[in-house]
Amino acid sequence: MTGEYEGLIDNSPKRFVGLKQVLRGITDGTIWCVIVSSDCEEFIKTKLRDEARGKEVKFKKGPEMTVLGRKVGIDVGAAVVGLVR
Repeated sequence: MTGEYEGLIDNSPKRFVGLKQVLRGITDGTIWCVIVSSDCEEFIKTKLRDEARGKEVKFKKGPEMTVLGRKVGIDVGAAVVGLVR
């Protein structure tokens, strides 16, 4: 199954993986889009939305954590991926 997230990841020159890195990227304004796994914990989604409030950050739904992790080249699941401007 191919999703919009794949094209975004493939065309992004740099990306952040994991909650801490993505939150840092949102805070400093380097992330324009966050891909959230479909099985991500609700508290993670809440933290991301709170941090992104008032900033120009798009949110896209991604696949399960294991699939998203493989797509970005790591051996473990990824709850969130942030795409750098």
